[in-house]
Amino acid sequence: MVTAMNEYILVVLHKTDASFGCYDVQSGKQCAVVKTRPFPHEICLSPDRKKIVIAEMGVRGVESPGAGGHTIAVYDTQTLKYLSTIDTGDFDRPHGLASHKNGQLFVTSEAKKYLLIYDLESENLLHAVYLDQEGAHMVAVAPDGEHAYTANIFSNTITQVKVQAGIVDKQIAVLERPEGMVFSPDGNLIYVANRESRAISIVDRHKGQQVDTIKTGHGPARVVLTPDGQRLVIPLYHSAAVQIADTTRRQVTHTVTVGSHPAGTTLSPDGRLAFISCEDENLVYVLSMSSFEVIGTIKTGPGCDAMVCLYRDEVQKSG
Repeated sequence: MVTAMNEYILVVLHKTDASFGCYDVQSGKQCAVVKTRPFPHEICLSPDRKKIVIAEMGVRGVESPGAGGHTIAVYDTQTLKYLSTIDTGDFDRPHGLASHKNGQLFVTSEAKKYLLIYDLESENLLHAVYLDQEGAHMVAVAPDGEHAYTANIFSNTITQVKVQAGIVDKQIAVLERPEGMVFSPDGNLIYVANRESRAISIVDRHKGQQVDTIKTGHGPARVVLTPDGQRLVIPLYHSAAVQIADTTRRQVTHTVTVGSHPAGTTLSPDGRLAFISCEDENLVYVLSMSSFEVIGTIKTGPGCDAMVCLYRDEVQKSG
């Protein structure tokens, strides 16, 4: 596993420091730090992995008062050089981010109840879709690009949006406080983490309804899926733990202790490692997906949250 750890650079948002950092996964050392606007919340890569895209929400959290920010920052993955800013204008508090191979970028305007769809190359706004739901938090896009989904944390729903038309297709009831979402590899199922319900909702995308659940510990906040579609990684915000669930049996198989309030999570591109960020400790836990054990930690800047993992040769400033 030492060889595997040597292959990666982890990019971590420092939510309370208005910055992001790049970290050598094997040594845990910081390779670079780049300043952003206040309270960067979510991060994604462009489909070709050549750009890093960051939502600058401008407030600490969904319950925080104030208008917040209205910008999306774009950086070059290789050099970490700032490239551009997408100004969301009146659609403030941008939060959830996702890109798709069709060349589009999807952004939730949490306070205004909108999903914004941009052309990622031109950065032109294609659609501003009114969701009519409270707390449009995260966003996920079906593999075929036909539909996008927002998790609405105060309405206990996910909203299905027709991407090409830019209209709401339907509201799908899930459980209490849906946050993170991930698709099965075939795009038929959506796994939705419900932070206050001790469960992952399994939504059949084509039926447009919740069809099953996976029982979890207290506080599932985010969720990622291994490339083979067999295992979910679920940080438990209220339990100082991360759980692994088998998607075939639809049950938790492993529980691993980490720091308090784990929230952010990502996988290495090949699925061999999982990363869990614990903002209270400014610490990221590195989890082996073969042994299901913590094999390292990475000390970060203040307020570590959302992350993406790169191969070492994707970043020039990797040491």
